[in-house]
Amino acid sequence: MVINPNNSTHTLNVIPRFYPSNDLVISLYNEALKTTSTPANTYNITNGKLNITFTFTFVNKDRHQVKITDSANVVYRGKLITTTQDTQTYSQTDGQYFYS
Repeated sequence: MVINPNNSTHTLNVIPRFYPSNDLVISLYNEALKTTSTPANTYNITNGKLNITFTFTFVNKDRHQVKITDSANVVYRGKLITTTQDTQTYSQTDGQYFYS
């Protein structure tokens, strides 16, 4: 997932492992600083996707691991990067992987 750090409110649209019925906790682990943040959030489910909205101040080019939990169960786990580049021209791997 790609997040624009210029925005303060963010919405992640993900396909959950299961559909939660309780409050969710979103954990953002900053891979550079090795810190975890848990911003307050709201969510809804639309067309089978979990849409979770939260307010957080990201720094450009940071990478985070995202974990969304419902009590002790993991609803979603993934990674996100922050960039001000247009998401259609940005490549997460930017020459790191070569296929033959």
